Amino acid sequence: MSQKPLTEAELNALYREGVEADLDSLGALLSRIKESEGDNAAQAFAEARGTLHNVKGQGTSFGFPLMTRIGESFHALVKFQAKQSGVNPGVVQLYEAHLTAMKTIIANDIRGEGPEILQKVAASLQEKVDDAIS
Repeated sequence: MSQKPLTEAELNALYREGVEADLDSLGALLSRIKESEGDNAAQAFAEARGTLHNVKGQGTSFGFPLMTRIGESFHALVKFQAKQSGVNPGVVQLYEAHLTAMKTIIANDIRGEGPEILQKVAASLQEKVDDAIS
């Protein structure tokens, strides 16, 4: 018995459900990062890195290229921070800013390149990450 392929609407609903769960997970990891130090924070950043790998990889495929764009700088940030001995407060603020931007995109169903203001946010986040990790 063969299964009927999912419709585009069903696939999009599955994506949204999955990405919302991932964003919730990233929010919980942020709480852990804020409350912990050293190895515990590094572990939370490493977990965030794995989650972000999926988020950034799927965004464009489902019509959310801004999720991929912001996910790339977010991923670079947590990858860098996971290798550091301490937690930089500026990195935590950048983590929050990335998470907020991604939640905004999904909550408002912003597909494609999105409005100019979000393109500027994505560019600003990338610039700040580049500064933080260089």
